[in-house]
Amino acid sequence: MGILAKNTALGRLLAASATSLARAEHLDETVLTGAIDAGRMVLLANPAHKNVTPTLIGQPAMVKVNANIGTSVLINDVKMEMQKVRLAHKAGAHTVMDLSTAGDLHAIRKDIIAASDMPVGTVPLYGLAQKYVTRGQDPSDFSVEEFLEEIERQAEEGVDFMTLHCGVTARGAAMATGDRRVLGIVSRGGSILARWMKRRGAENPLLERFDDVLGICLKHNVTISLGDGLRPGAGADAGDAAQWEEVVTLGELTLRAWERGVQIMIEGPGHVPLHLVQSQIEGIKRLTHYAPLYVLGPLTTDCAPGYDHIAGAIGGAMAAYFGADFLCYLTPAEHLTLPGPEDVWAGVKASLVAAQSAETALGRSWAVARDLAISKARAALDWEAMAREAIDPQMLRKRRENHRDERECAMCGTFCAIRMVTGIDDAPVPRRGKKKG
Repeated sequence: MGILAKNTALGRLLAASATSLARAEHLDETVLTGAIDAGRMVLLANPAHKNVTPTLIGQPAMVKVNANIGTSVLINDVKMEMQKVRLAHKAGAHTVMDLSTAGDLHAIRKDIIAASDMPVGTVPLYGLAQKYVTRGQDPSDFSVEEFLEEIERQAEEGVDFMTLHCGVTARGAAMATGDRRVLGIVSRGGSILARWMKRRGAENPLLERFDDVLGICLKHNVTISLGDGLRPGAGADAGDAAQWEEVVTLGELTLRAWERGVQIMIEGPGHVPLHLVQSQIEGIKRLTHYAPLYVLGPLTTDCAPGYDHIAGAIGGAMAAYFGADFLCYLTPAEHLTLPGPEDVWAGVKASLVAAQSAETALGRSWAVARDLAISKARAALDWEAMAREAIDPQMLRKRRENHRDERECAMCGTFCAIRMVTGIDDAPVPRRGKKKG
């Protein structure tokens, strides 16, 4: 018996959307349904999120891109965060995660859910810890019952997927601290839970009460994104004992979730040198039973501050080629500051480039057709057709603005190789009329 027989909310959702999803994802309905039932795809949509677009994660469906937004203690501008939601959608993101840690988190989350037809994800631990931080208390002072209440509260509000660091064991946290790693624990959620366990000499409450977590998520069809709280934050730490200890635990929890009918994604590595990306992705997928894999980057070099969206796109393209299903963007602000609106745009576009690159290499028909279409448009010097196929049409038009009346690009001009040898009409592109006034 698969997941659909145990998750009635998911079954109703799939029955209503299977045909349109299959068409959009270029898949047969039976392939889609079978993959969801087996846990190899997830369908993000909480029934309480009224305007949500059900979104499929898991290859061979299209590789999806997530955009992180949210306030911080140092930069708390809710209007800007709402602008970032709109820009993420316009740029082509498929989901958005609210990682806010400052302000009225309930109100911020409510506004984001109401404004977004993209599935919305959160990290419930942030909302829990923030209550204590604002009172000047330790962020790990919370009780287990409070944690479960926070998860249920957010599920009732309409959150579609949640990062829950259920696999951070006391043993794994010990492996990641002290002199065992260059950069210790870099996950905020992972570090709070490690602190909670150390102060009490106890095991991870999410692990101990995992059945209760499953009950909440099943009721609301919330997909659990099993967090990588011990992910490597430096290339030198990639593939160490702490990371794999967590991955093995996540694999065990995946089977328990499927037994209850709860949808699961696995969160993947952060910093991974280029030559280790394939083994990391394939190893994680195998140990977690080929559940959908959600990766942050991965970043293939540690020394690109200001350009981490590029390092992440390199790693993301490789990761998707080797089986990752869902790319969490990185922006030029990574490791430096809170992303602004322009960073969100750049981050989404970089991840879309990564996804397109991987899907073309995998021979996916829609990706191959898109690359071929823009190549044919270039051969014809058809700039409008190029814009239609471009990942960022706005950028194409912006960079051509000063020479938009020329048939060639401004780099080649009359030295244009295409016009030189292909016989394209030598007449210039018709001039646009001057604006009045």
